[in-house]
Amino acid sequence: MALIGVIGAAVILLLVSMPIFLSLLLPAIAGLSWLDLSMPPVSVVQHAVNGLSTPALLAVPLFMFAADVIAGGEIADRLVALMEAAIGHIAGGVAIATVMTLMLFGAISGVGVAAIVSIGPIAYPVLLKRGYSRGFALGLILSGATLSMLIPPSVAIILYGLQANQSIAQTFLAGLGAGVVFAVLLIIYTIVYVKINSLANVQKFDLALLIKSVRRAALALLFPLIVLGGIYGGITTVTEAAAVSVGYAIIVEIYVYKRLTWRKLIGIARSSSRIIAMVMILIVGGSLLTWYLTLEQVPQLIASLSIFDDSVIVFLVINLIFLVAGMFVDVNSAIIILTPLILPAALKVGIDPIHLGAVISLNVAIGMVSPPFGMNLFVGMATFKLSYKEALKGIWPFLVLMLIALAIVTYIPASTMWLRDVLY
Repeated sequence: MALIGVIGAAVILLLVSMPIFLSLLLPAIAGLSWLDLSMPPVSVVQHAVNGLSTPALLAVPLFMFAADVIAGGEIADRLVALMEAAIGHIAGGVAIATVMTLMLFGAISGVGVAAIVSIGPIAYPVLLKRGYSRGFALGLILSGATLSMLIPPSVAIILYGLQANQSIAQTFLAGLGAGVVFAVLLIIYTIVYVKINSLANVQKFDLALLIKSVRRAALALLFPLIVLGGIYGGITTVTEAAAVSVGYAIIVEIYVYKRLTWRKLIGIARSSSRIIAMVMILIVGGSLLTWYLTLEQVPQLIASLSIFDDSVIVFLVINLIFLVAGMFVDVNSAIIILTPLILPAALKVGIDPIHLGAVISLNVAIGMVSPPFGMNLFVGMATFKLSYKEALKGIWPFLVLMLIALAIVTYIPASTMWLRDVLY
């Protein structure tokens, strides 16, 4: 009865719009200390502190801060200019360039919302000028921004690796495979859209402009090479790479591009620290609730159900759970709470946990653009001054594309695991 009460209390608190960290924290503390397990309060506090003491977890706030620094600087502008100079002359080139820029930005930041506020204001008016509809431009940017949740160094994948106790470096590679699958679908859809709407391409290829754009974006292009090269070259850990990304972003933006000043950087740090604090307290609440559910053997109970005897069914159930959760719950909370609960069932039927990480990351990426509460929808509405109805109208074709990508990534493991298998 106590277990049902704890789960029910968490659900009710979420439904009445209680802050998510309290919706997780209060029922967990009640279950651990008073209702059922009678844990000493000091043990509960120790577990909460230990949940934040994992060295790899430090990568999360560092990558988030680096993303905010980049969003406030000039790296995004130079990446957009480079992609437009490189492929803007082909059919659908501006839209494809937007997708490629969002992929590159993902390889720098690992945070999807930052891509919207940095790439969006640059790409959106250009797309409209080239004849793309407002809905297409919005949907492309909002859905393409979720590539940052798949392309390493994805914060979502770091959280999954910590919760599932899996190699973050290997899961990064699986996430990259999933990101490529979705990016290819976006490009194919763009080409079809251009042909159906007979959009003419007025831009000509200019080699001199391309060379100039490459030179201007050289330091931005070095960013992912330094971060990911350090990780896979065995030079740095993921956490050390995150620290390098912060230092590199600050040096480039302040001393080379000179878009930022130290005064502006302090303002960015204050804003970023508030968001990071929210994520950290979510991790505390989620880890305590997960600990309680684990002590109550909920993961084992789920794995023992007869429905979880076939990998196809297990994947279907996992996708449905995460898709529904993504519509209502913060992405980080969904990963922290649900991953330990469904992992035993996945392992029972032989699902590779690295592959599972890519599937879960794509699920929560879909949640970022899913009504009614997808974060990217509201950020897009504020950034592009559009109504909720316009945002929904623009995003639905891209939601279909994301679901197709999810089906491919889920049931064709080679589509996302090939790079991991080659390197490991």
